[in-house]
Amino acid sequence: MRKLNILVGLLSVLLGGAIMYLSRDMSMFDQYGVPGERFWPYGLAWLFIGLGVLQWIEVVVQHAKTAGVSVDLASLPVRRAYVLAIVMVLYGVLLNYTGFIVASMLLSPVVMWMMGERRAWFLALISVVIVATIYVSFTLIFNSPLPVSEFLE
Repeated sequence: MRKLNILVGLLSVLLGGAIMYLSRDMSMFDQYGVPGERFWPYGLAWLFIGLGVLQWIEVVVQHAKTAGVSVDLASLPVRRAYVLAIVMVLYGVLLNYTGFIVASMLLSPVVMWMMGERRAWFLALISVVIVATIYVSFTLIFNSPLPVSEFLE
């Protein structure tokens, strides 16, 4: 696992660097101070680079603690991570066809249910609060549109 973690950290740093390189000709802000097309990719690039570096630090710190310990890739937490990866791919497809609001209203309760929350009223309430907060933040505060349904364009 140590070699894979080092590789994942390297890929994360390389991806961040590639995003920065590919977005170098885009504007960070427009003349009114509104975030331009480079704003979010640039922030995401730094996030990838930071996460890659943190991955390498974690490898160094955890190496002494986990010497000789094996990982069961068929354990319940690992299988849940696999299912969550599939759910996120489905979310991406749904995001394209139904837009942000519908896709996120379906994703939030599924992820919370996978994390152990079983109260239906809480799943519904928190999903609405999360989606509404993101919607208000991006559309009203950041003046950045969220993905809309392919059918509504």
